[in-house]
Amino acid sequence: MARKMDIRIVNAISACIIILTLLLSNYAFYVEKLFRIILLLACWFSMLYFTHCLAHYVVGRLLGVEFDYYFLSRSMLFKVSPRLFSARIFLTLKLRKKPKGWRGFIMYLAGPLASMLSPLSVAFVALSYDRLSALILFALTAFNAIFTGYFSFKYGCIRKGLNCLNV
Repeated sequence: MARKMDIRIVNAISACIIILTLLLSNYAFYVEKLFRIILLLACWFSMLYFTHCLAHYVVGRLLGVEFDYYFLSRSMLFKVSPRLFSARIFLTLKLRKKPKGWRGFIMYLAGPLASMLSPLSVAFVALSYDRLSALILFALTAFNAIFTGYFSFKYGCIRKGLNCLNV
């Protein structure tokens, strides 16, 4: 049985981490170059991870979708490679009732879009003081968008959203 985590607490922690991430990425120019890219990569991954479920929740609530709690689950890539992706490290929202139609589609789409686009904020901040780091982050963001888009369409949130539309 998955361990239930309170929605308000997880959302508050996620929001705080996102704010901290944006602050850290703004102040990374004070850090020596080698450590700067490490810090910026940590910020980039933080934006990718913590915005996903929060986007599902915020958009879902705005559209009337109800959630019960968070729990940790496996990656959608578990279906591709069970050995490689078996760790339960991904935040997942438990839906009270599965949404149908366009509301479900938009709610499911919000997570991958947040994961694909929010890391750009770190890349754009880095662009103001470290072009090489920014270039690396922009390239990583492009790769992530292609990777996430493809696998989410096949196995993940985008597929679930399309299923809500019966496509």
